Amino acid sequence: MNQFTTRQLILLSVLLEVNITFVHTPSQAGAFAGQHAYCTCIVAAIVLCLPIWAYLKLGQRFPNQDLFQTMVSSNPLIGRMLLLTYFVLFLILFSRDLWIITDLTKTILLQLTPFFIISLIVMLSIVFMAKGGINTIMNLSETFMPISILTLLTMPFFFGNNMEFSELRPFLHPNMTGIMKGGWYMFSYMADILMIPFVLQGKNYRPSGAWWGHLIGTAFMILMVTLMQVVIGVPILMRLFYPSYELARQLYLTDFLDRFDIFVGGLMIPASLIKLAMDLYVLSMAIKRLFPHVQGALMVWPVGLLGYVSSFIIFSNSIQIYDFSREWTMVMIMFFIIMPLVLCLLLRPNNKGKEQGMENKARLGNDPVH
Repeated sequence: MNQFTTRQLILLSVLLEVNITFVHTPSQAGAFAGQHAYCTCIVAAIVLCLPIWAYLKLGQRFPNQDLFQTMVSSNPLIGRMLLLTYFVLFLILFSRDLWIITDLTKTILLQLTPFFIISLIVMLSIVFMAKGGINTIMNLSETFMPISILTLLTMPFFFGNNMEFSELRPFLHPNMTGIMKGGWYMFSYMADILMIPFVLQGKNYRPSGAWWGHLIGTAFMILMVTLMQVVIGVPILMRLFYPSYELARQLYLTDFLDRFDIFVGGLMIPASLIKLAMDLYVLSMAIKRLFPHVQGALMVWPVGLLGYVSSFIIFSNSIQIYDFSREWTMVMIMFFIIMPLVLCLLLRPNNKGKEQGMENKARLGNDPVH
């Protein structure tokens, strides 16, 4: 049985909520909210509190099961149909993240390398992470996330006079319509934090870790969006595809470190790979719960190849991902807000479910790759 500390849960939550979100979403938020783009993070965070509460309630009712197990044990037929739907959902999410990280890596580090080669290398790397199970992902996040957090916290000290706080004016005249529209785009990426209950047993998904992870992740998103506003400027921010990369390019430490953005990118890429490994692990978990007799470790490779191929089938260029955020938010609302509330109202533990949960716990534990 896997046991995880509150610190590990917090770090994984921050990684899922922040890592992919600040890559290009702030530019969409800035296009609608203007100088109050940072408020869009608050709007998305408030909405996310509702499904987090629902997942915590389900975790208290089914302490020895993850959410996939809960759905299947409560109603095998409907649960498996719903699980299959979530598999398609997470497959699209994995394909989106794989395309974003590949394109960002090509932009920053490997401009001359073909796109499909970079994507294949990334896929091979994350397969080995996901094959190690949730313990490996937790340990990697515990190793690299403090480095990433420290990097983000020290960035404001290097900008100095480059920060222009007049970009935040007027402070007291928010465009509420624009903030709500920007929050719509921000939610579709910050909602990735809700993947955790699908792979952790209810007793491991503790309120302290869930709420603190969400709070710290939201604080970092507000910090990063605000930095982009005061350093890059809102008029330029809303026209950039990768504002996070442009923000790193503004760092300048003497002539010797005039490409400090390479150093920052080198620190952030491992965290992005852990995020992708988590996506792949959730997909492998779904397959394992659909077919209990299938060995999970053997499914990581074919599922990874499926996601690799799907990323080229679903998206043909990065502009499509940029525009896809508008429709993707509606899908995320259906499956990560409405569905958790419905499950919270309908699912109740029963003796059969408890016995099945104890049997699965004894036979499989919490990790589907073993």
